[in-house]
Amino acid sequence: MPNLLIFESFVDKEIFGGYSLSSFDWWVDFIVIGIAILIVGGIYFCLEWGFGRLQFKEDDKEKLDGYRKADKKEKKAIAKEAKGPLKRSITWRRMLPWFIPTVSVTLVIALVAAPILTTTWDILMTTINGSAVRTFDSEVARAAAKEAENNVVTIQEEGTVLLKNTNNALPLNVNDAKGKKINVFGSCAYGLFYGNGGSGSFQTDGRVASFPRKAKKLEEALKEEGFEINENLCNLIKNYYSSNKKTTSIEPSDYDIQCGFNKYGYSEIVSSKAPYDFEPPVSIYDTEFDELGGKSLLENAKEFSDTALFVITRRGSEDEDMKTSDLQLKPNEAAAIDMLEENFKKVIILLNVPTVIEADFLDDKEISAAIFMGHPGLTGTKGIAEILNGKVNPSGHLVDTWPYDVKSAPSYQNFGNDTTLTYTGGSTGKFTNYLENIYVGYRYYTTRAMVDSSFKYKDEVQYSFGHGLSYTTFDKAIVEEKIDEETQTVELTVEVKNTGAVVGKDVIQIYSHAPYTNGGTEKAWFNLATFAKTNVINPGETKDYKLSFKLRDIASWDTTKGYYVLDKGEYEFSLRENVWDLAVTNTGKTNIVKWNLANNIEFKTSYQTNYEYKNIFQDVEWGGGADKIQYLSRSNFEDTWTNTSEINKVADESKFPGGTSNQTGGQTFSFTDNQIAGDLPTTGANNGLKFKDFKNAAWDDPRWERLLDQMTLDDYKNIVDQGSFQTAAIASIEKDATVDYDGPSAAFHSGTGHPSAVTLACSWSTDVARIMGESIGREGAARGLTGWYAPGINTHRSP
Repeated sequence: MPNLLIFESFVDKEIFGGYSLSSFDWWVDFIVIGIAILIVGGIYFCLEWGFGRLQFKEDDKEKLDGYRKADKKEKKAIAKEAKGPLKRSITWRRMLPWFIPTVSVTLVIALVAAPILTTTWDILMTTINGSAVRTFDSEVARAAAKEAENNVVTIQEEGTVLLKNTNNALPLNVNDAKGKKINVFGSCAYGLFYGNGGSGSFQTDGRVASFPRKAKKLEEALKEEGFEINENLCNLIKNYYSSNKKTTSIEPSDYDIQCGFNKYGYSEIVSSKAPYDFEPPVSIYDTEFDELGGKSLLENAKEFSDTALFVITRRGSEDEDMKTSDLQLKPNEAAAIDMLEENFKKVIILLNVPTVIEADFLDDKEISAAIFMGHPGLTGTKGIAEILNGKVNPSGHLVDTWPYDVKSAPSYQNFGNDTTLTYTGGSTGKFTNYLENIYVGYRYYTTRAMVDSSFKYKDEVQYSFGHGLSYTTFDKAIVEEKIDEETQTVELTVEVKNTGAVVGKDVIQIYSHAPYTNGGTEKAWFNLATFAKTNVINPGETKDYKLSFKLRDIASWDTTKGYYVLDKGEYEFSLRENVWDLAVTNTGKTNIVKWNLANNIEFKTSYQTNYEYKNIFQDVEWGGGADKIQYLSRSNFEDTWTNTSEINKVADESKFPGGTSNQTGGQTFSFTDNQIAGDLPTTGANNGLKFKDFKNAAWDDPRWERLLDQMTLDDYKNIVDQGSFQTAAIASIEKDATVDYDGPSAAFHSGTGHPSAVTLACSWSTDVARIMGESIGREGAARGLTGWYAPGINTHRSP
């Protein structure tokens, strides 16, 4: 394993404060530096010469005149004897003949060497520092990047969700002279977010000179897939993106609005720009333009095509929660959509958003189709264009419940910006208790609807968890079942038939429903038990798929016992289109399997480690004082619901049983050196083992203990102190340093950006997840990485 050091982190942050050497335009920088040297040197020479002469002694001027007329030997003698201002003046005179030629030659060399230095600087730094993340060009890196760009398209194709498609508005027919024309409206269409902020950001605009990455703009992808777009609308937005938001020109202009959310000022990431801040008012579309023969843009657009495409873009980032207003239409967006509904036969909405938004406007009958695309990565817009023209049939399904009102979720009551950061004050800082218990997402909405007659699911939820449409239709049925209590395995065979006219894929979703006792272990009404993505199925073709899961997968944690329990009673396993709707079957076969468990089954040990389960962290189940938390319960949703007004209060530290130093409900901790119970481990032993000998060793190989015995206390300190985006070298076991990088969408910021984790999850395919992992892994390895901080697995507690 090579000795690796993070080049971009080391150079950019520690030396140049975020300015990457790999993004230098070398010849420009050398000229600027050279001119600066000339100017500063010239000013210094004049000042030194002038002020020096003012400080001359009586005979200094005479000696200086003598120095000018002297021969080489005499000049050397005079210079040797000179002191003070006279010595500095003579020194400058001796240097002056060399100054300008030296700087000039340096500039010439720099200009000639610039193309070479641009691609070899990283290699040079690698040689000096041991190794680096390789930002220099290589055949292997180029091949990995090209493969990654193709994988991005595949992932986007699989993860795009067709939310709505009235009267088969999609796909559009690019083989038809009229059907291939699209009016692309709105600033967001031309300024997509390709990824999120923080570690989810990546290069989109080619600013790393040695390995440029360029995002594929939506308008480019549409043209490549056979569409014609209204260039007048495109030019309007290009001009409107200027600083003065020009509204009087639809002449072509250059623009670069590759949008990315650069929260931390990464040098290789484009500066942040929110496209919805540049959404023109609808009045612009009624403005008459001379270039259009006195017609307005709206009139021109209606003559061009009866199809309008509008994009809504949002972004998120670590360290920054979204507000409710971020999840709703902006005023200019709402006005633009109203205008499109009034004037166009087909109105298609693309949601370039990373999360749930309030999308009740999609229910308008004038909206023909809607697509959730998420954040598409570097080249994923190609996949969107392929879905719009029907080359690819969308097969993604949502991984969130989309309520009409995001405030209807119990988690909203104590989430961040719009509500509260809960108990604050004194030394306690800020913290949030998850009072909603297990009732997050579909586990809340479906359970509440099934046990509370006043709660109407269809009034609360617009799109269910698991929702996703297709350009074809499917008929699904459970045709075989096997529940083996001895092996504790459930096997279901599902028959899937394509009953439509085009090829497509579908998602098989199996949910479990368990018996529940008031006051007992909390359980959601439905729980996803297993799933599978089908292969491509031709029209009229039927394929069978066998799905299985373990009974322990549907067991619930019993807090009173401290382990998982499968309670006795009647269970149901159902095949569903989404969490709320049963799968369609016209075969007479059932899509619900019932099973009765006579006695409890207890799972007391972990199947991964064989360790016994036990309750932990009970000591922190305290709120803002000495009172234990009241969690939400399906036995009485109304009375166990906690409102913001009851949460947003200052903590009374005097009530903490553990005192002001903690919030642990009864346990006070104090830490001092050397308080480890028992003997300290052996350190610095000479066991003759080397780290490289442990390649493919089992985790419980007894040699590990002897290897650890060789490490010193300093080794252990270094592992922690130098553990940011790397692992330190350990000489005692001959382990070299390694490089790890951070990001759920790319191996590193200048690597290939892949679709967001939500888009990946919407594929409902473990094969697609593997494609993404291997794609990022290959590119990371080709560029010198040994580890990757990923993937993103957030709980989606709140959008």
